[in-house]
Amino acid sequence: MDGSGPGTSGPPVPEHARFCARCDGPVGRGRAGRPGPERGTCPWCGATFDVRPDLAVGTELTGRADVYRVRAPLGRGARGWSYTATRRDGALVVLGRLEGPDGPAAGALAVQETEVLLALDVPGLVRARDVVRADGRDGAVRLLVLDHVPGEVLSAHRPCPPAEALDVVIGAVPPVAALHRHGLLHADLNPSNLLRGPGGVTVLDLGSLRRAEDRHSDVWATTGFIAPEIHPGGTGPSVASEVFALGRTLAVLVADFDHLRNHALRLPDPAGVPVLRDDPDLVALLARATDPDPARRHRSVEALADEARRVRDGYTARPGDSGVGVGVAAGAHPDNGPTRRGGGRPVGATRDPRDARGAPIP
Repeated sequence: MDGSGPGTSGPPVPEHARFCARCDGPVGRGRAGRPGPERGTCPWCGATFDVRPDLAVGTELTGRADVYRVRAPLGRGARGWSYTATRRDGALVVLGRLEGPDGPAAGALAVQETEVLLALDVPGLVRARDVVRADGRDGAVRLLVLDHVPGEVLSAHRPCPPAEALDVVIGAVPPVAALHRHGLLHADLNPSNLLRGPGGVTVLDLGSLRRAEDRHSDVWATTGFIAPEIHPGGTGPSVASEVFALGRTLAVLVADFDHLRNHALRLPDPAGVPVLRDDPDLVALLARATDPDPARRHRSVEALADEARRVRDGYTARPGDSGVGVGVAAGAHPDNGPTRRGGGRPVGATRDPRDARGAPIP
């Protein structure tokens, strides 16, 4: 987070990150040196858009466990804005919207899983504490109250040395594996949802959490990290798609390539990327984890971590390539909480072949 402290300011959504929630077309763009509007009508499909925060600073929200006062907008994803807020005792929390832009129907899965979320206490996974309702601009919305974690999301620190990236992905595996043991999928693993802090790696953003056996509900995910089988006509999300997302996360952390468009489903040619060209073991790991066929990927995230450790061991003897102190088995930090800076949209909601688009907030 920036030096002014978490939640002390809420930057507007930058123009390059403004997209229509219905058709994914670019909206709110400036012309002839004039800034683009923050609200209006999509020129592609005619839907209205509004990228301004829909909760005012100072708004009080009552949950089961406490009363929360909105402090500032934090970031905007496809489900809407997230905010920092304070409890009655002054402790900082994060409010993440559960419903999607189309209302409660888009958030039906989140509604069903709310009780599961509140019962989870997994080391390395941001802790959900409460649920609140608020009157948003377009009607009532539900927000999940999460602990706040100090640290830096990995999307703000890429590309990074391979050893560092491997440490991060290995550190994210224990909480993700714990979710799988509970019969759950995170369903939106990407660098924006991994935070490195004093306690190690924390997996953020529980708004896309789903039952592993659910292959039909809308999938809220982020462009560049969506397995092929999640797209329309595929078999849907599974442990294999979580392996894919972690493999893509590792690739995006180590290499600078167009993972949103030209290489949204495939890796770049290693011959043109020095960090990959120089490490065939890393390339083999990435190729297996992101194989288009789910059956050819690692059988579990733990198996992915095992191979990642073997590749990581090759860097310990290389001068200048050591990690940066991220533990292999990340534990929970006492101030768990998200710093969401990415977004997506429900896969299959439109005919756009991209299906989802991240909206990073710098």
